[in-house]
Order: sequence, then structure tokens, then C-alpha cells
Amino acid sequence: MPTTSGPLLQALDALWAKLRADHSELPAAQIAVSPLPPRADHGPERWVWVDEGIVSGLIVSAETLAAGPEAVATFLRHEAAHLLCWRRDVKDTTMRGSYHNASYLAVAEEVGLQWPEGMERVKGRGYSVPELTPESAAAYSADMEALGAAIPLVLPHLAVAATASQPRRSRITLECGCRPVPRRIQVAPTVAELGGITCDVCGQPFKA
Repeated sequence: MPTTSGPLLQALDALWAKLRADHSELPAAQIAVSPLPPRADHGPERWVWVDEGIVSGLIVSAETLAAGPEAVATFLRHEAAHLLCWRRDVKDTTMRGSYHNASYLAVAEEVGLQWPEGMERVKGRGYSVPELTPESAAAYSADMEALGAAIPLVLPHLAVAATASQPRRSRITLECGCRPVPRRIQVAPTVAELGGITCDVCGQPFKA
């Protein structure tokens, strides 16, 4: 998984250090960035102690970075709330980590997030999208400025990596008319669309 050790990670680490100064229960985190989409599973299994007092599992996606500094700051607080629940042994999610319950929201509010006024719980996700409070945004404005300067230096490279790492299109299986055992081949859909492929044994075309 691609990561960067440049200005972006420095800005992310600085923001996390400030969060830890405000919330002493938070451990140090080994932050990484990735071209892959954000994970849907927010369960506790992803947190791993990699060294004394240092946790891995905090991964900022290119999609989150592209949404801007405020989205990144919100994401880090979102993850901070999950980490606090993990350390306190509080069950904060269900449905394989996708549904965020009221216990999660209570801890999210501790770290400077709030549920949008008048908004109902998201079906199947619960309180999964709390937003940054105005007070939090003001207190961390300098950190978000640093992120705003660093993100453009890294995001284009992550986008290129994401494009290069996309899996190939799945192949389709075709079989001919040979009996009792037909011969089978696998081709890309684009190849099959070019025209028929004939078996030299039975003389019949390969079909899906």
C-alpha cells in the first residue's frame, strides 16, 4: 500500500499529536495514506499495537484527501473516537463494523464532532457521519491550513497509483460444441465482442 513520508504525513502526524494533547487516552498512531477507497468496516479488529504505545490501522484514503482538509480533520476525529472506544472496551459498532451506535456518537462528541441538527440516523449505518463542530474547526484551523498545502503535493500520485492498481476486467468462459466433453476457453469481454471464435476440432463457435 503506497504511503508518503513527506509534508502530508507530517501534517497528519501534527494534527494527531494535537488531538492526543487534548485527549490523553489516545495512543500514538502510525498513520498511512492509500489510493484505495475508505474501508466500510470500522470494527476494532483493525487496530494493532506495532510498538509500545503505537497503534496501526489508521489509514487516510485518497478519496478523503480529495474531499479537502476539513474532511481529513473530521476523519481523524472519527477514527480517534473509534480508538477511544477500543481502548475503553466500548462496543461502538455492529453489522460487521458498519453500524455506529449511540455509544460511538457519545465518544465522537468528546473529540469535537457533533451529529447534524435535525438529521435522522443513517439507515444501516447509524451515527456514522458526525461532523466537525465550529469550535473544533476554529481550534484546528492552522492544522487544516497545513493539510491544505500538503494534500496537492501527494494526491496526484495516489490517483495514479489507484488507476494502475485497478484489477483487470473479469474474463468470461466460452465452450464449443465438442461432445461428450466441450473445450473451454476464457477471454476478456472486449475480445468476445470482436466476433466469433471457432473450434478447429468440432468446427463450431465457442459460446457463453
